[in-house]
Amino acid sequence: MPSRLAEIGRKNPALSGPWAWVGLLSALAVLLRLVGLDYGLPQVFNSDEPHLVNLAVSFGGGSLRPYLFKYPTLWPYVLFFSYGMYFLAWSAFGLRHTVSDFVGLFAWDPSGFYLLGRLLASIFSLLGVWVVWRTCRLRQAAAWPWAALLLFFSPVIVELAHSCKPDCLMFFLAALGWYFGLRLYFQGDRRSYWACGAFFGLAVSTQYTALPALVLLPLAHFLGQRPGPRRWLGEGLAAAAAGFFLGSPYILVDLGRFGDNLRDMAHYNALLPLDRPEVIRQILRNLWSFSGGGSLAGAAALLGLGRLLATRRRLAAVLVGPILVDALILSRSPDGGWARYLLGCFPGLALLAAEGLAWAASWRKGFWPFFLAGGALLPGLMESGQYVRSLRLADTRSASTAWMLEHVPQGSVVLLDLPHASPRLPMIREQVEQLALRTRQAGSPRRRLFEGMAAAHPGGGYRIYRVQRSAKDLHSYPQHVQLSQADDFFLELRSGIAPARALGVEYVVTSTFGATPQRAPELSVFFAQLESSARLVKSWEPAPGKTVGPFLRLYRLQPPPAASGRG
Repeated sequence: MPSRLAEIGRKNPALSGPWAWVGLLSALAVLLRLVGLDYGLPQVFNSDEPHLVNLAVSFGGGSLRPYLFKYPTLWPYVLFFSYGMYFLAWSAFGLRHTVSDFVGLFAWDPSGFYLLGRLLASIFSLLGVWVVWRTCRLRQAAAWPWAALLLFFSPVIVELAHSCKPDCLMFFLAALGWYFGLRLYFQGDRRSYWACGAFFGLAVSTQYTALPALVLLPLAHFLGQRPGPRRWLGEGLAAAAAGFFLGSPYILVDLGRFGDNLRDMAHYNALLPLDRPEVIRQILRNLWSFSGGGSLAGAAALLGLGRLLATRRRLAAVLVGPILVDALILSRSPDGGWARYLLGCFPGLALLAAEGLAWAASWRKGFWPFFLAGGALLPGLMESGQYVRSLRLADTRSASTAWMLEHVPQGSVVLLDLPHASPRLPMIREQVEQLALRTRQAGSPRRRLFEGMAAAHPGGGYRIYRVQRSAKDLHSYPQHVQLSQADDFFLELRSGIAPARALGVEYVVTSTFGATPQRAPELSVFFAQLESSARLVKSWEPAPGKTVGPFLRLYRLQPPPAASGRG
């Protein structure tokens, strides 16, 4: 058998090394990102996506000034440009449809808008991995592109590649920053200073969480093999500032509003308790399992760090420094345990793991590198595959939407939670027109959306109210919550069910992905009265391996009992 394999290798050189396997793994990585991109649509199950898509669409109103700086604006600008291309293709350059028709399309079936953003996220996630592979080759031309393969199947990246969020664009730009930062370390050329700073600045203009990775620039300068003049470091930092303000120019123009947003962030952090030991444990767990739970990548990163500390201490400090700074900053935040907040340092983690895996692969020949590859890649591949499979399963929110459209009479008054946690029901024209008037009077950027909804209304629908929830319950910034709730019909229900009765609410849908007595104890009176005075009509519960989503309950609100007394 060995001689037969050697003969095949001589006749087919591409098959004698790992590159045939690398090609297969690359195809799997692409497949993992493309399958399931349309999950949920036209309903949106990711609560963060609508803010970004709505912001990008709002730029079509004639101004690129954002109404909120919860996120920097480079990603919404990219989305806005892609939607412009989408409009030109969909409308045949305006010959078949108008801009108002396009707004109506977004209002009633936004599937194409979300699908386009998710596709861009998938592409940027792959481009970022390609940049990491190029970065690894600055150090050595290993037989296996370990760093790229680890990130191909990182469950965090695969999940983010299915969302219309800025993380994958940030990862791509941060990966470019790492590439030029390490080129600066090895070569010290002036162009690398500028490029490293500019790409990290652009990454921060996509997601603020990329900022700690900028530490790579001064580390590479002071510890590099051929450091340039100190003024080049200043130029690189200036390029970082320029990149940030190029991607988010209105932060510089509207510093007052940006300051308000920073204070809103501080207020949000004050709302949540900080269990610092637990957050640190979560951060360490995220670092260890960046390529999947059970993967050898975490151990390989430690092995690579140890190897570099023994042979090239300065390079070890350059690679691990941004990761430590990022982890230290996140340890001070109640939300610091989210794995995606480390994404700007994933290239450094992958490069450390690649160092360890390349060294371990040199210990033995034969099939040893393939065993290493299996231990490093299979856990992430399986975890990512399970996630993608879950996207293809039926969802309780879609099932409840179909059932209610068939069984709940049009024109009924319905109380729902937020859109991502509830059935997707159309709103009656009269209510849409009321929202258009309200947002026009308030100067809200969503004015054109509601006007487009009214103009393209298909008829029918329901009068819809939503449960008003606190910023603490929603894990969101107070100012953002206030602005969002001002543009819809929300009911204050802390006193109980009476406000819903006063508005003629007939049906109530509760969701375990929305407000619950445990998550929102201020609504405990409402939930208690709902259980005691409403009739449960139907429920939808997820079934492992068959159905995903929240546990939904549909209640029929009974009229209040007639008041008794002596006549």
